[in-house]
This record gives sequence, C-alpha cells and structure tokens, in this order.
Amino acid sequence: MLKNLFIDLDDTLYDFSGASREAFRETYELLHYERYFNSFEHFFGIYQPYNLSLWKIYGEGKITKEELNRRRYSYPLECAGVHDSELAATFCREALGRIPTKGNLVPGAIELLEYLRPKYRLFILSNGFKELQSRKMHTAGIDGYFDALILSDDIGVNKPRPELFHHALSSTGSKLEESIMIGDMFETDIAGAANIGMQQIYYNPKGVKELPFRPTYEVADLLDIKRIL
Repeated sequence: MLKNLFIDLDDTLYDFSGASREAFRETYELLHYERYFNSFEHFFGIYQPYNLSLWKIYGEGKITKEELNRRRYSYPLECAGVHDSELAATFCREALGRIPTKGNLVPGAIELLEYLRPKYRLFILSNGFKELQSRKMHTAGIDGYFDALILSDDIGVNKPRPELFHHALSSTGSKLEESIMIGDMFETDIAGAANIGMQQIYYNPKGVKELPFRPTYEVADLLDIKRIL
C-alpha cells in the first residue's frame, strides 16, 4: 500500500525547460549578447549541450554548484572569443533571478496534484538549487500541495546517490515499501530510486526507447499516473 510520493520538480511538474528558455532570452537581450552571437538560438545551442554535460558530473559529485555555474555561463562567451568572468556572472545572476518568476507548469500538473493530494503524502525530491525551488513552486501555485521539500542542497548529495533517497525517507518518516518516486530523468530519478529498492514512475513525454532497465511504471502523460495511483 503506497502512502508516500516523492516527486521530482523540474520538467516533471514545473516546466523548467520553458521557464529557463524565457529567462535566458530575456537576459540575452538585456545584456546585448547579440554582440557576440548570431542569434539567441546560436547562443542557446552552445550553452545547452554543455550545461547538460555539466549537470551530469555535478550529479556525480565531481564539481561544486559554484563551479557548475561558473563554467556553464562562461563557456558560450569563451566559444565566441570573449573572456569576461564578470559578464558571465551577471548573466548567471540575472537568468537565475528570472526563472522563478515564471509560473510555467507541465500540462496536467495541477489536475494530477488535485487528484493525489487527498490520497497520499506528497514530497518534492529535487537536485535543484535551494534558492530557486521554493520560489518556483510558490510562483506556480503548487507549494501548498506538498508536505515537504527535500533538496540535494540539504545534505550536499545529489540524485541518484542513495544517501539522498535514504535521507528523504528518514526525514519524512516514510517506509521504503510504502513509497514511490516520480520523475522525468531516468538516470537520476528512476535509477536512483531503483538502486535502493524504491518503486518508480518514469514520466517519459519524449518517448525515450532505449532504457537500461524497465521501470516499475512508465507514462507519457502526467494524467496517466491517475490510472496507476
């Protein structure tokens, strides 16, 4: 009998991809990055693949949050031949300050939360930064649905490391056999939960086919979760 739902925030409930793209475009224009790039798409096409690669090694604990931010915002400028750490830091500060002002949610998020809230204890379990996650949830109007917000920043360990999942269970008084993880990132959310024996629901809107193993459940639409829980 499931009682506890641990849910990833970014791109599972909160449309982080859309919000960050909006915030980055605004910052690109504010700081006149057209001086260095052919277009916003040119800039973002350089930034995003490198950003994803850095998040992977950040999740493995190989770089700090500070190094993650320094490297990902400096890299596009360096590719354009611009070595300006102050400008990169300004872009970081402006972009991260704008993202939580966006109320973007993944389609079906509110309807799903309305369905789940009376039935289960709901917790956010996220690798996102402490200074951003609660603000994003408040702006999007979903903070009231959750019993607690558990972040990797709390203990300095990221998903998929088992320490964070065990911390999430112990800090919320949840039993492993009564808990399930819901998330869109297979490597962090699904594999991390599976590694400690927790059930998982893989939210897979992009239809990724080649998976290392079969998750407990898989859905392409958030509202399909209502047929499982």
